[in-house]
Amino acid sequence: MNNINFKHCFFAALAVAFGLLYTPAVKAQNPGGSNYSAFGFGDIIESHSAAFDAVGGTAIGATSPYAINLANPAAWNAPRSTRFQTGFAFRQFLVSDAQGSVAQNGGYLQGFSALFAIDTLRGISASFGIIPISNVQYSYRLTQPSDDPNLATSTLYKGSGGVSALYLGGAYQVLPKLHLGLMAQYNFGNIEMSALTDATPYLSQGQTVVSDGFNGGYGKLGLQFTGIPNLTIGLVAGTGLPMTVIRSSQYKFSSGLRDTTQVNTFATRLPLELGLGLAYTINRTTLLADVSTKDFSTITYRTRRPDVSFRRATRISAGVNIAGSPDYSASFLEALGYSFGAGYHQQYYQIGDVGINEVYGSIGIQFPVARRVFFDFAFTGGIRGTTANELSQELFGRLTFSVNVGEIWFQPLFRE
Repeated sequence: MNNINFKHCFFAALAVAFGLLYTPAVKAQNPGGSNYSAFGFGDIIESHSAAFDAVGGTAIGATSPYAINLANPAAWNAPRSTRFQTGFAFRQFLVSDAQGSVAQNGGYLQGFSALFAIDTLRGISASFGIIPISNVQYSYRLTQPSDDPNLATSTLYKGSGGVSALYLGGAYQVLPKLHLGLMAQYNFGNIEMSALTDATPYLSQGQTVVSDGFNGGYGKLGLQFTGIPNLTIGLVAGTGLPMTVIRSSQYKFSSGLRDTTQVNTFATRLPLELGLGLAYTINRTTLLADVSTKDFSTITYRTRRPDVSFRRATRISAGVNIAGSPDYSASFLEALGYSFGAGYHQQYYQIGDVGINEVYGSIGIQFPVARRVFFDFAFTGGIRGTTANELSQELFGRLTFSVNVGEIWFQPLFRE
């Protein structure tokens, strides 16, 4: 009996180790998201509104009159009324590797944000909310062959969760053409990873469940300068304290062996963020361009295999927004807004000597439902990764929807 128990433990551990050393691409399962979210903090969410998704996530220099810009807190002075914003993102993936292709999908809430235009004359605004920072959503199955058919099995790997943030900040017009914004956020959340190995005639089912809880702080400083006619220049810089991770690891077996749980705590650094954005407006048309970088090379969280390392993530994007007519007499079609965008994103992880990058394009439309109520729809499509070196390639489409509601809570303060 002791020998059988030893076999159970040995093969369960072997299956987990095999999965950690293998590319997360084979036999993807549905539902799921990007299998590359198995690394690090998962997919970093760069935009929290369909209004900015529609222009390729280009937002550092953007000054929307209604959408809450979380890429640059200095833009919070642009809305002239109190705003409330929420939305949802649905993602579809076609994952391909040397063995074939499979479709999988998933989605997440874009959080909730509120912005208060406290004093529009002096340029004083405040904002708070809860938003997702990263998303982990993967599911794939690997087989563990054996010369003995009674020992051949397979393991299902799943991951879910992500990092969220509770943020609070404000914007102030320090000079007539210079706006300063500051956002402080408390990061929290949970990522759960599991490996379930199927039973065989000789081996019992085994499962490993690892759950990581997070807490930590982060801050972002933003500037927007509008002193050049029609041009807005935006700058952002962000950094944070090391993220504390509390890990709970459970090992479960169906053979009657005692389940075990281990708990340990460690910390990992957060990236330094820098970004530059430009926006040039002609009548109702705005041309936008961004370049941003985040240095993930110092983090050590969830490499999962020895040939995975983290690097600097760089995103270059551009977009065009054609705002709808604000006139009361405008027709329905004239009141609609249209957006287009494209970008290149060097992801923050690489496998062996192969860096994982993506290119994408976007399109969106804005519906003014009422005078201060807007619906935004955006579709983003692109490609990530490569099938070379036994890796996987992902064709993805992302449909995002945001609703933004405004109300006059504070009146301008006129002084004699």
